[in-house]
Amino acid sequence: MKKLFILFFTITSHFINAQPYYPHKGSLIIIGGGEITNEMYDLFAQKIGGKDQRIVYIPTATDDEAWIQEGKHLEKFTTRGFTNLKTVHTRDRIKANESIFPEMINNANGVFLGGGDQENLAKIYGGTATLKALNALLDRGGVIMGTSAGATIMGSLMIGGDHRKTPHLPKDFSEGFSFIQQIAIDQHVLVRNRQFDLVPVLEKYPNILGMALDEGTAAVVESDSIRVIGNSYMLIFDQLDWEKQRKAWGRVYHPFKIYSKGAVYPIGKN
Repeated sequence: MKKLFILFFTITSHFINAQPYYPHKGSLIIIGGGEITNEMYDLFAQKIGGKDQRIVYIPTATDDEAWIQEGKHLEKFTTRGFTNLKTVHTRDRIKANESIFPEMINNANGVFLGGGDQENLAKIYGGTATLKALNALLDRGGVIMGTSAGATIMGSLMIGGDHRKTPHLPKDFSEGFSFIQQIAIDQHVLVRNRQFDLVPVLEKYPNILGMALDEGTAAVVESDSIRVIGNSYMLIFDQLDWEKQRKAWGRVYHPFKIYSKGAVYPIGKN
């Protein structure tokens, strides 16, 4: 079982298409960690149809089990007037494949993915009926908002702590939930001095787009665009632009471009 799981979630460069794209009807609100601003909560509420609409919170990324069991994860929503919250959480992949979690998601308009370690989310929900239900929610026009680990997991290529400790060593990266495809998403980027962490990742995986979000900043993904909201910046690592730099100057001098609130970055569609 473990070997099959690793095989399923290891992505190599020959599977990668030339352009990132977003195939769903619904929206993603991808937050770089830190403060979740009122603007983000309000946008989430607007897109799901109001604060009385059903929301599923998935707190599994965190290792703080007591915090989850005491229901403290829900307070960030209840204190802001959200009234219809359910929790999807387990440490057991078998349970993630049972009907109860998909049914809860099928009855929701929005899902929130909390922070922690994105590997916790991948190993429990990757390839399960729960993940299938999350994609179905997006297909019918629902919204998924996530922060920190809950942001990185939305991409197709997942980076984490091991890479940051030894960026000079070759490493294969696991697949995320791929809500937005052909993209690697990083978070806490400027606050934690991570603005160059995606460079060795993308050098290994040509044609993957890199997105790095600072704290208090979100990327709103809809149709064929990514729009920035919040208090800081989004960095985009575009390998097509890298190739132009190599042709013009012989090397890449500017690995990323910075986008602030209100900026829109276009993405491809299949």
